[in-house]
Amino acid sequence: MIMDQEFLRSLEARARKRHARIGIGILNADAQLITSLQPATEYADLLLVGGEPCCDCALEQIATEEPWKELVRLLAEGEIDGAVRGNLPAGRTMRALADRFNVRVRRLALLELSGWAFLFGPVGIDEGDTVSDRLGLVLDGSNFLKQLGVMPKASILSGGRMEDLGRSERVDRSLAEGELIASLAREAGVEARHRGILIESCRGDDLLVAPEGISGNLIFRTLLLLCGVRSLGAPVIMEDVFVDSSRARGDFNGPVMLASAMVGTKEKKV
Repeated sequence: MIMDQEFLRSLEARARKRHARIGIGILNADAQLITSLQPATEYADLLLVGGEPCCDCALEQIATEEPWKELVRLLAEGEIDGAVRGNLPAGRTMRALADRFNVRVRRLALLELSGWAFLFGPVGIDEGDTVSDRLGLVLDGSNFLKQLGVMPKASILSGGRMEDLGRSERVDRSLAEGELIASLAREAGVEARHRGILIESCRGDDLLVAPEGISGNLIFRTLLLLCGVRSLGAPVIMEDVFVDSSRARGDFNGPVMLASAMVGTKEKKV
């Protein structure tokens, strides 16, 4: 299976069949936001975790002063099958997730552009600073896609072309790291290529890894602003299902669908 519209339809079908119990963080729920959540019930049983409950909402709700902690607690204790950040503050939610699960938060965004679907990361500004971090994204992202039936092709980006060697110490280091990550990924059985700064050559690949989190975040936002890319959420690379989502979204259908589709695809360690 390749990452295209058929792949996305298969995810939707998986989510409908699974119809998992998904918690979603919601602050300041107004009528418009609640209405926007209704289509997501096609994919999951929703539990809203947030501040004051909305009296006009038919969905199950939990009111709490610290919804980021409550959402993570519900996931950790198995009261929900998966979680979506919704419109909770990113910093507080990611810290709560890291503390409770003792993980370093790393995310890969699932994006769709004109029928081409792909994972992209790092998308957090404090992620992907080291070779080890980015190699981990390649390996874990590849395993994630294999669990969804995709044999992935990965592209590793860096700060220049190979012929740019010698132009600056920073570029030289970025190119060397890109070559190393691609080589180590291939040794681990992943079909990976270092493409330098030529992001335009990545079209059709399944997993794209930026040089570090700041450039990754800028690329992600540029794709949203100028290219009309559709973001289906950013799964956190961990055993339990947690999908990050931007507070600026008009709806959370994609992240809820993705979270529900992911439930049951991972075998937890005992």
